[in-house]
Amino acid sequence: RPDETYRSCLRRCRSAFDSQRATIQRVFDARQPGVVACLGAGVLNDIPYWRFVQSGATLHLVDWLPGVVEFGLKHAVVQGAGTVAPQCVYCRLTDRESREYCCSYRRAGTARAGVCDAFAASPAEPDVCLSFRKGRLPQIHRRDVTGGYADAFGAGVADVLAGATTWRQALKRATALANRIRRPRERLPIPSGSVDLAVSSMVISQFEHEPYSYFSRQALAALGLPTADEERRLRPALEKLRTTLLHHQIEGHCAEIERILAPGGRCFLAFEMFHRNDGDDAWYLVEEMHGALIELDRRFDFDIDGCPSLVGDAGFETEGGTSVVYHLLLAPKESRALPARPH
Repeated sequence: RPDETYRSCLRRCRSAFDSQRATIQRVFDARQPGVVACLGAGVLNDIPYWRFVQSGATLHLVDWLPGVVEFGLKHAVVQGAGTVAPQCVYCRLTDRESREYCCSYRRAGTARAGVCDAFAASPAEPDVCLSFRKGRLPQIHRRDVTGGYADAFGAGVADVLAGATTWRQALKRATALANRIRRPRERLPIPSGSVDLAVSSMVISQFEHEPYSYFSRQALAALGLPTADEERRLRPALEKLRTTLLHHQIEGHCAEIERILAPGGRCFLAFEMFHRNDGDDAWYLVEEMHGALIELDRRFDFDIDGCPSLVGDAGFETEGGTSVVYHLLLAPKESRALPARPH
């Protein structure tokens, strides 16, 4: 069940989420942005959502998975439900603002401080309100944060595999597709130059898994499992495709961040730089993250002094291991003229 999966992840990684959320809130409080965009918002585990709402900032929550942000909102708006004094962030606003966020809002009587008269806690889910119905705000965009690159590649996989009879042929065609569609294809529905603070937490680290994993699953269904010897021979071609996809996803993501940032705006970026598997002594560089830094350097200035911490908590527990997370604060370059990327 989604609720059980959500709670299991929250319990396992609560300290890491709390630390990340506190760091983002410090950046937010220092910058006092009027417009905030959360790229790859997910279920808002590491987003200081209460602080964002209470500030009155305009919020854009972006994620490509259908329903994931809505699920996160359901669990983010209430704190302490099931206890003596539950608190709802929306019910603490003015009546007009509360109705913008929740269609079920009814002004609270004097006996219900902290929640409105429509509030109904669920005994099975003590941190949600059963009456909550999302209003006009916040703005949720179900979009691909790579400028449409990942979606375009996924849409082309069926054609790539349609005429392929071998894994080598499929990989060659997939790599050609990955390069052919590298230019931005779809912008986020956020006006250019409008965002004072963009937050992209752990999104870049996930690019190496999708859409490469999507292609692998589709190819496996169409062509079957390669033998161990075939897989060994195919390894360079597999790595070339994975690297190509990762580079172009990072390009598209950085280009969209650059486009939406206002003059003087900032982007808070957090991504996994090193990883240690459970039971191992050695730390490993997360592949191609150095390439991400090169792309970031092409497009942004690094605001080292304005970031509360450059390196995050080395105890960030992930599935199957521990991670070192880098925190960066990025500023738009004064000049938008970019040198050609070396190939």
